[in-house]
Amino acid sequence: MKRTNKAFIGILMAGYALLMIFIVLVGVNVYQGIVTEKKLDNEFAQIEYLIDTNGITDNTIDIKLNSYVSDGDYLDIEMAIKEYLRDLLFECRRLEDVYNNSQLNMVINLYNFDEDAPYFENSKKIIAEARINLEDIGNNLNALFDEDKIMSYAQNYDLEYYYLDYYKNSMIDHDIIDESKKDIDSSIDYGISMLNAYTEYFTFLSDNSAYWTMDEEYIYFDTDELVEEYNRLLDIINNMEFTTDIENYI
Repeated sequence: MKRTNKAFIGILMAGYALLMIFIVLVGVNVYQGIVTEKKLDNEFAQIEYLIDTNGITDNTIDIKLNSYVSDGDYLDIEMAIKEYLRDLLFECRRLEDVYNNSQLNMVINLYNFDEDAPYFENSKKIIAEARINLEDIGNNLNALFDEDKIMSYAQNYDLEYYYLDYYKNSMIDHDIIDESKKDIDSSIDYGISMLNAYTEYFTFLSDNSAYWTMDEEYIYFDTDELVEEYNRLLDIINNMEFTTDIENYI
């Protein structure tokens, strides 16, 4: 009987030792997870700071998005998030390129008015290309703010439930997503409306090219009706500003 008790106690001690080892291992893993998550939080906070401080053209952002600070399952999460951010950054830079396009700004500020008159074919072509780009960028940005699209980046890495949930909590904020979509739609719609206004302005002038002349300072129309319509179109474009807050989307 004593031997049986000793054997039983031995089994209990061995089981207890295994339990303690398991608890220690779990504790270590949990601690390492907390440390890694903190490291990732700091990494993405730095990226956000670079965007807010230096704008989206800062090359340091690209260096950050193409290097990694974690390992294991967290590396998959980091890679998924940074892949998403690279795609988002690409579209935002495309948008900035449209708004900063020197040829488009020459058209918008009427700097090439004299040389492109009276039919303004080049001006209308530049505007049409900008409108196509804006529509494409708007569609791509809206797609990137779709929840299923955001989650697809993580699903490419076949993450286990905890890590997939961590990714979702890090990336999905419905209020921010909804607000970003509204900002994108508003900005793109405004930009396209402005380009349409310029198209209407130049089309009016080209369609009525036989009924106006100009000198170094003024345009002279043959009828009061044409003067009235020209002034109406000019007022519209003079009260519009071709700009956007691109950094708000990242």
